[in-house]
Amino acid sequence: MIQDYPAYNEALSFPLEAQRFETVMEAIKAVRARRSEMNVPPSRKAHLMIVTEEREAFEAGRSYITKLAYASEVSVLDAVPADADKMVTAVTDNARMFMPMADLVDLEKERARLQKELANAEKQLQGQIAKLSNQNFVTRAPEAVVNTEREKQAKLEALIENLKANLAHL
Repeated sequence: MIQDYPAYNEALSFPLEAQRFETVMEAIKAVRARRSEMNVPPSRKAHLMIVTEEREAFEAGRSYITKLAYASEVSVLDAVPADADKMVTAVTDNARMFMPMADLVDLEKERARLQKELANAEKQLQGQIAKLSNQNFVTRAPEAVVNTEREKQAKLEALIENLKANLAHL
C-alpha cells in the first residue's frame, strides 16, 4: 500500500510486436471459425498455407498458429497456391489462409451429410410454405405469429442456398 505507483517504462513497450501478434491472432480466429462452420473436429489437422505480405509476423507466430489453428504444418507463401480452387479459404485483413479440403473432411461423408441436411431443410420449407399458403392460418393467427412463420421461411431459404453452395463447392 505504501509503494509508489509503477512508472511507465518505454523499454517495456513493444507496439510493433503487439500489432504483429494481433495479426496472427486474427488469422487463428478466422481459421478456427471456418473449421467450425464445416464441423471439422480439432483432431483433424490440415496443412495450412498462408499468403501474406506480413511474412515476418506469421513466421514468428508459426508455433502458435500450428497449435491453435490445428494445423499439421504451416507454410507462409508469397503467391496463391495453384490448386487454391480445391481448398478451403479463410480471409483476414492481412492474410489469406488455404487448407486442402481432403485434409479436413472425408468428401463422401461430408457430401452425404450435406445432402441429408438439405433434404431435411427442404422438407421443413415445404411445411412452412403450406402453412403460410393456408388462408385460415394467415387470417386467424395473430400478426406476430404469421411474421414469425415468415421469418422461419426466410431462414430456411437462406440455409438451403448455403447448403447448395457448399455442395457445389465440394
